[in-house]
Amino acid sequence: MPKRPFPFKLLPVTKSPDPGIVRIKTEQNVFGLLKTLVVVLLIALQLALLVFLYLRLVEAFGAYLVLSLVLSIVTALDILSSEQSASTKAVWVFVVLILFVVGFIIYYMSDRRVFFAAPKRRYRKIFRRAESYAMAGAAPPSADARAEEDRAYLQKTGNFPAFAGTDARYFPSGGLLFDDILARLRTAEKFIFIEYFCIADGALLERILGILFERAAAGVDVRIIYDDMGSHSTLRRKTKRLIRQKGVRLLAFNKMVPSLNIGLNFRDHRKIVVIDGETAYTGGANLADEYVNERRMYGYWKDAGIRLDGRAVDGFTMIFLRQWEFLSEEEEDYAPFLNLAPARENAAAFVPYACGLDFDDAIGRELYLNVIAKAQRRLLIMTPYLVPDDALMNMLVNKAESGVDVRLILPGVPDKAVVYRLTLKNGERLAGRGVKVYCMKHSFVHSKLMLADYCAVVGSINMDMRSFYEQFESAVYTDDAAVLGQIEADFGSAFAECETLAARRRSLLGRLFDMILRVFAPLM
Repeated sequence: MPKRPFPFKLLPVTKSPDPGIVRIKTEQNVFGLLKTLVVVLLIALQLALLVFLYLRLVEAFGAYLVLSLVLSIVTALDILSSEQSASTKAVWVFVVLILFVVGFIIYYMSDRRVFFAAPKRRYRKIFRRAESYAMAGAAPPSADARAEEDRAYLQKTGNFPAFAGTDARYFPSGGLLFDDILARLRTAEKFIFIEYFCIADGALLERILGILFERAAAGVDVRIIYDDMGSHSTLRRKTKRLIRQKGVRLLAFNKMVPSLNIGLNFRDHRKIVVIDGETAYTGGANLADEYVNERRMYGYWKDAGIRLDGRAVDGFTMIFLRQWEFLSEEEEDYAPFLNLAPARENAAAFVPYACGLDFDDAIGRELYLNVIAKAQRRLLIMTPYLVPDDALMNMLVNKAESGVDVRLILPGVPDKAVVYRLTLKNGERLAGRGVKVYCMKHSFVHSKLMLADYCAVVGSINMDMRSFYEQFESAVYTDDAAVLGQIEADFGSAFAECETLAARRRSLLGRLFDMILRVFAPLM
């Protein structure tokens, strides 16, 4: 445990289901729900205590009102001089000045410079030590200057090398992805690393655990990282206890504690599986039944993933081990887990990369912007949430108005009503400026895909501010022609199941609500 918080085949669904299909949610255990209620209640009590103390302070010291106004102005200047996005700055300045008596307190209680300073120092120490481990299989320079620029960016900002000697296979559904993962897990001989935001009790986990327990008993080093918030109401304590009893090492990321702390918002949203240092997977699907359509929550669940075999697997091995070292607080010898995969003949480049608060740059957002800016003929995107900043929205419009074929696929069924409303509103804004926006009928699109004419990105990174600034994410960047062709075919199949996003008429109250949502979108 970390010392510190922070066999039957799955049958993929290939057609959209009947719109009248019964929706069944993944079962949530009572303890997890109770834990959530207790945490929320204790945080609310702490907030109430702060409000009470503040009111008593104002009552006793009227001069505090003047002091708080001065402090709010200083805080606003601090915000404006920070490196946050312009839209985020605007929201925080609005909050601080309108709520000047408490706004500066709220801001600094939400400041990662305060609450993430110590973890950031630990990450930097881990990263510096990890740099001493060499990984083979560097890709030769790309003939496309655009791809070479992207690779240089990932290398400089996150020390993510481009690998050759790698084969890949793209999966257009969570069912196909986990079918392959299950088959490959059975052949593991050395180690299995698994990292997911959400791990849920159910049929899928039961099948996977059966294999993991058998492999652990055979001497395979099996490790699992799960996000405590993402799995808190779906992964039972009894299951966690059984996992550990069977010899599988299990660590939770950022444990949920009843503390009024913005750190609770920082989540590990990565999806990574590494097997023997020879095979790795990433994508959008979590380890839960709905992601393989074994349970139906929001119509057909459309997801995606990718498998790598060869040198590039080391990239995901390194990402996992650094996170494991952070959580376990024990130094890890990376050498036994690297340079194990034989090189494949494929000369195409693959760059496994991650982003999150462990890095100084918003790597996920910036790479998306880089790819969008350099697309010349086409730009195809799938995302469940469309809540980016103005810079990214304007870039999409700019490319469409420049003659680039820009098309987005959004869900036709929401999973979060408020975010979906904002997603559709942003989609309408883009559709009115030349971008072709579609909704996949009777389906929740959970794929995180970007396909340009020269590259593709597959991973866990949503096109929203949480993924860009608050969450730890994983993805792979590639210029492999075969993979680009497989992703293009998936888009073609998806477009056949889509309808064009139509502008909706809203009441005056609805338009006002949309205005408020748009103002506070940078904080979502």
